[in-house]
Amino acid sequence: MENPLSNNKIFLFISEFISGASVMAIEIASNRLLAPYLSSSQVVLTVITGVVLIAMSIGNILGGRMSDKHTSIKYLYVMIIISGLYVSIVPFIGKYVIAGVSVLFALFVKKALIIYITILSCLILIAPPLLILGMVTPSLIRYSLGQKASGKIIGGLEALNTSGSIIGTFLPTFLTIPYIGTMYTFVIFGSLLILLSLIYLITDMINNSKNNGSIRKLVKTAVFSLFSVLIASLSLVFANNIRINISAEDGVLVEDESMYNYLYVYKAGRTTYFSTNVLFSVESVMNDDYTLPGGYYDYSLASAYMANVYEKGKLDVLVLGNATGTFATLLKHHLPDYEINITAVEIDEKITELGYKYFKMDKDIDVYTDDGRAFLSRDKNKYDVIMVDAYSSISAPFQMTTVEFFTLVKEHLTSDGVMVMNINMNSDKEGSISHALSDTASSIFNKTYTYSLGRLSNMLVYASDNESFVDDFINTKDSINEDVFRITFNGLAKRITEHVDTGIRLYDTSADVEVRSFDACDEIIIDTLDYYRAIYEEIGFKGLLEYLLS
Repeated sequence: MENPLSNNKIFLFISEFISGASVMAIEIASNRLLAPYLSSSQVVLTVITGVVLIAMSIGNILGGRMSDKHTSIKYLYVMIIISGLYVSIVPFIGKYVIAGVSVLFALFVKKALIIYITILSCLILIAPPLLILGMVTPSLIRYSLGQKASGKIIGGLEALNTSGSIIGTFLPTFLTIPYIGTMYTFVIFGSLLILLSLIYLITDMINNSKNNGSIRKLVKTAVFSLFSVLIASLSLVFANNIRINISAEDGVLVEDESMYNYLYVYKAGRTTYFSTNVLFSVESVMNDDYTLPGGYYDYSLASAYMANVYEKGKLDVLVLGNATGTFATLLKHHLPDYEINITAVEIDEKITELGYKYFKMDKDIDVYTDDGRAFLSRDKNKYDVIMVDAYSSISAPFQMTTVEFFTLVKEHLTSDGVMVMNINMNSDKEGSISHALSDTASSIFNKTYTYSLGRLSNMLVYASDNESFVDDFINTKDSINEDVFRITFNGLAKRITEHVDTGIRLYDTSADVEVRSFDACDEIIIDTLDYYRAIYEEIGFKGLLEYLLS
């Protein structure tokens, strides 16, 4: 006897809705799953979208063929429950798959690593369940046509799929990921798929048992159903335990997520670190005693003296991309004899909270939760120093890389004001993103200088309309009273060089930052994983695998 739910329009509509919502939720959660390792750049998002569309297209074809072969939609719900179980385990195997794929490609591939790693990771992690979900719409439409369904029902199915997609887009972005995390997002939508299938399959078995007395089938179904529910429940508990265990590791203070970022704070000795990308970068560093942490943070402080703080006695400073406030905090702490007024902009409010809690960020620093360029477009103030520190290790927000952006920055500087820009993706290759940013900035300012901390390390760009700002700094650096800066500034004075403009320009209409970042990304990944290659060359792939598992 036919399952009564097969002719229940509401149940079919709910199936279509949950399916559509799950597809988009999986896509968005996958972007966040990959972000800590491969960034959330446009390249990664494009690859994820491509894999989603390919998997759904193949699923559409297979769903049509399956519905032609099987007149009952029971087989569809069996497939959906498999999809739900797969989705539920993705967050637990995700980082291991990504790490394994990264090492594999780093051993054998030298170009476009981000693309290859993202493609294979997505094919393993999300393509199988999405392929199954792609079967839902053609199967339900085909079944409805077999039941002589009207265009109204078919249109309703399509509308519910679209409506579900809308919910599946907004719910993870604004609710589940920021408040309970990517892991729970996968588990919740996987559990919804499991529950949907169980309702149909249990109803089907109960209905058949009433008609043929097949108690054995009913018992088997009940056991299978309970097992599936148990898996989903254990997944939720396991997810919670993993977060607790990670947070309890020695040195790890925070592992969390916000609407924009993966958030990771850890402490080693007297130093606290913040990262949004655990594989490639550190965004903020702060020592317990406020001593200079090294790296670009130290050299960026020279911008205060380039802007003549020792003559003015005060500075108005704007920080675009404040993160947890290392630059702003060190500036206020190490220049106590000057009046330093700092306005900071950080798009992620959770990162700002981490700055106050773990990185000693001064309460006097005014932090605005906003996009850097959007803030500039509304702000009417002038500043002596503008620090641009909005670029991650392997991606750059295009709207803050263009001629139009640097024009806005210049308009907000005083006549002798200085822009200092931190570029994380410093590459020696011609046409790289670091060269493009330096060229674009130099097209706006009278003088532009660069200071490189090394290949694939940070590069600082100093720019001003005051043509003597660097010469004045070099000539007066020895009179700076703060001993803490003496070694740092001497090193900067020896190696800072005037930028030679090669004519690259990035515009709002043509800012190819993703393409120009490719080479630097490849070099960063290869260097990061180079020791894995050394292990492989010494003890082979099996030895490398044993090393990783240990």
